[in-house]
Amino acid sequence: MSEQYHHGDLRRALVERAIQVVEEKGLEKLSLRGLARDLNVSHAAPLRHFPTKAALLTEIAHEGVMRVLEAAEATENPEPGLDQLRQMITGYVRWTVENAAHYQILRNPDVMRHANDELKQSLQTLAAIQRENIKVAQENGWRTDENPQVLYLHLLSLTAGTAIVLTDPMYSSVIHPALTDVDIQRSLDQFLTAN
Repeated sequence: MSEQYHHGDLRRALVERAIQVVEEKGLEKLSLRGLARDLNVSHAAPLRHFPTKAALLTEIAHEGVMRVLEAAEATENPEPGLDQLRQMITGYVRWTVENAAHYQILRNPDVMRHANDELKQSLQTLAAIQRENIKVAQENGWRTDENPQVLYLHLLSLTAGTAIVLTDPMYSSVIHPALTDVDIQRSLDQFLTAN
């Protein structure tokens, strides 16, 4: 599909078209040359913004982490601790389901292998917020008998695992149609309500 690119923000157009390509054809079909062709610009034009495919994927992944953070903070005035953890994991999973192609890029092993400092810092920020909320929840009596690092591992496994199951065709074709938003929330709440 060829899209005429008109003068404007080529960097943004490249990111948006890359996500579309991944959604339509898969990550393996993404190339800077193909994006240039789709946007009707010279094959060298994308290189001014992204010298490599890895740089483009890193940009998209960083944007994904920022959107996950925004989704996790979408509810107004959550109480620190369990309330904020619930909001974060629900926001994370909801965003991944609504942006499956973007999430596929975010969790691609090559992206982390080439991650820049900005992407690594964004991931650290998300982790720090989650760890702080686990600490606050434990201070308020939740799962006080458990090591906070074990709870953090469980939290990561639950959110990433749920997101993968709901967005990866291998799983979603079997599981996703049978689950409602209420079912997904109840599954996530199993972690938060355990004592």
